[in-house]
Amino acid sequence: MIRIESVTKKFRRGDHVVHALGPVDLQIDKGEFITILGPSGCGKTTLLHMLGGFETASSGRVLLDGEPISRPSRKLGMVFQEATLFPWKTVLQNIAWPIEQTGVPRAQALDRATAYLDKVGLHKFGRAYPNELSGGMRQRAALARTLAMEPEVLLMDEPFGALDAQTREEMQEELTRMWQASGLTVVFITHDITESIFLGDRVVVLGGKPGQVMETCRIDLPRPRSAATKSDPRVLEYRAHLWDLVRRGAAA
Repeated sequence: MIRIESVTKKFRRGDHVVHALGPVDLQIDKGEFITILGPSGCGKTTLLHMLGGFETASSGRVLLDGEPISRPSRKLGMVFQEATLFPWKTVLQNIAWPIEQTGVPRAQALDRATAYLDKVGLHKFGRAYPNELSGGMRQRAALARTLAMEPEVLLMDEPFGALDAQTREEMQEELTRMWQASGLTVVFITHDITESIFLGDRVVVLGGKPGQVMETCRIDLPRPRSAATKSDPRVLEYRAHLWDLVRRGAAA
């Protein structure tokens, strides 16, 4: 579904050119849940922004179903580190907004938005405003608004990083449940090794300067996964292996 072919990214800073990423080659199949792990500064977010059409590659190609990704589109839904909601709209109105942008009448859009509100467990908070919600609730609302776009690919840039430990685990389980029900393709960036293992079909480890794929690790854990999955001895084995890769990537 997604092909990343010899992609590099260079930035100009004054008189200097910084080679930030690549070359990177990666294939992501339809319906896969891919997590991307690596030390700070290895290009994880830059790569995700190229997948979303927010950045262009300096060389190489990023393809979706064989077509180059050159700009943002409704096929590619992005969930950022901080929930991006309109503060002057209620939660329900926020979720309805991308539906209305397609020409759907407001009343019908609100009806459809209610279904997405239910999917993320916020059915009692449709009339609340973003500043009345906890951090976890705001991220649920942001996820619901992105899902309302009906994308083919869900791109997530450390969306649970600012949440407390309990809320983070709840959101991880909620996300895997929704992913399995939807059939979406998900690309999820994280610094948390256990999170990358719990969520991913494969963990892609980036490292070095410029950032490159050090290894793609397939996670052989049964689904559906729950909190009990994290006590599986194989999780500890994956964690030790991935931690070693991340340390080497940071030193490279």
